[in-house]
Amino acid sequence: MNPDENNEFVEDNLSLSEFLVPDTPEIKEIKSIYNKEYEYSEYLSEIEFSIADYYYNANRKVTDKDVIRALKNIKENRDKPISFFEKPIEKEIVKSLVEPLEESPLYDHEFTLVLDYVLWSIDNRSWLEDKQAYVKWITYVLDFFSEAEEKKYESKFKKFARKMGISGAQVDMLLMKKEAEDFFEDENLFEEGSFFEGLSPEDILGEDRKADDLETGFFLMTEDEKFDFLLDKGSDYMELMQDYLLDLMGKGDFDKIQEFYTKFNEKHSNFSPLQVMVGTIYAEKDPALAKSYFKEALRSVQESKELPEELKEGLRNHIEYLTTLLFEESPEEVEEKAAESKKGKKTCKSGKSSKGASKKKSESDKEF
Repeated sequence: MNPDENNEFVEDNLSLSEFLVPDTPEIKEIKSIYNKEYEYSEYLSEIEFSIADYYYNANRKVTDKDVIRALKNIKENRDKPISFFEKPIEKEIVKSLVEPLEESPLYDHEFTLVLDYVLWSIDNRSWLEDKQAYVKWITYVLDFFSEAEEKKYESKFKKFARKMGISGAQVDMLLMKKEAEDFFEDENLFEEGSFFEGLSPEDILGEDRKADDLETGFFLMTEDEKFDFLLDKGSDYMELMQDYLLDLMGKGDFDKIQEFYTKFNEKHSNFSPLQVMVGTIYAEKDPALAKSYFKEALRSVQESKELPEELKEGLRNHIEYLTTLLFEESPEEVEEKAAESKKGKKTCKSGKSSKGASKKKSESDKEF
């Protein structure tokens, strides 16, 4: 084994937490590294470079959500060995952090804030309405693009920004061609009809920016905060709820899915979209349970007094189609089979039918 291979083996068996210092009460009081980016630039730059490098040189299809999931997984499993991380982008980010952390260890809480800052940066680009808004932006900012690619990116960015009512000076700031201080000196920035109408610099860049009522910042929440947020407002953010449940499924945390489903139903009874989501999640793991969720969804739609009949019909057709697609049978067939199964069990208990069935089987065997 050559030295490089040996180093890689040792590195894979290390965890990032080995380079992190236990928190102090003072450190835990820090809410954000906003306005302190320079102090953490060596860690931030490694993460940003890894993302841009992975997008540009390895996978042009990677999305912002892929990066979000990777960062969240690193944050939640920082105590695991590097070999635990299987996805290429996770490995690239984690390995890039070993050297700076080895040279200058961070407090554990500081490390999570660094990751949160990148997550916040990703979310700050969500207004661009592009699944790769952040990865393309950071690739542009770090000068990975060729001259032709850079011009193409700037052209698309500016075109979309104009549609959003963003001025040229504001675009320059967003493209990192202008300092934030100059950006906020633009007297038209917060006027009526502008993109930031009614806001202040603190609203845009405040440390405590969170998704209390908006999707913005959802990925910065802790797992408990997400659970509570979706429990309360999930019916308004179904895409977020679906992502959350799929994330739990990916972790194999079906107990949490059940807990969420039960508690959500207590607050929002007969919510058919959730029943369909959970049914789909269980399609492979437990088909019988999945079918029961689809049956519940159909019943919820049927019993709803708020939905017009036309919409009910559309939802019924959709659920039935989904059931057929996943199980190759309709919910009605599922119910019929369940009824027949129950009937069959009762017949067997009578004794006579059981003997008859046995006799019929033996006669059938004789024919062969």
